Amino acid sequence: MQPETRNGRAKVEGPMPMMTESRPVQIPRPEVRSGGYVFGALALIAIWASVVFAAIYAPDLVTGTTQDHFPLALVVGMLAGLFATGSVLRAMIRGVGGVTRELVYALLNLAIWTAVALVAIFVPEMVTGTDPTRLPLAAVIAPIVGAILTRIVTDVFVIERR
Repeated sequence: MQPETRNGRAKVEGPMPMMTESRPVQIPRPEVRSGGYVFGALALIAIWASVVFAAIYAPDLVTGTTQDHFPLALVVGMLAGLFATGSVLRAMIRGVGGVTRELVYALLNLAIWTAVALVAIFVPEMVTGTDPTRLPLAAVIAPIVGAILTRIVTDVFVIERR
């Protein structure tokens, strides 16, 4: 047992330990990305706002003699929105490189999904048959095209960064 000194600490006897390295050690810091998540969030908001507006305002599929309504834009829009969300999350995780590129990526997605919503809502539906079946082809095709374009834009930005 070692005797204690006045300040309550144990007195160490023997040689002091030597420093083995004379230069400071640099600790690696994680890469700080300035705006990747903000611009990714803007792209996600654009996707899901488009899906919501198309689901609310796009025409329904109307079939049969009783004119049954089915919200086809909602179903297709949700599936396409999930697919596009996966692409945007991939871009957010891997990064697209630089604030300017992230802003361009977000604005491209905003333009794509604004066009998707406008096409799904305002392009007229196809009417066929004696019991008029109304098929909103634009509300079906536009979200699928939007999801494919989102994937292409994501691939271009993520692959080009390498």
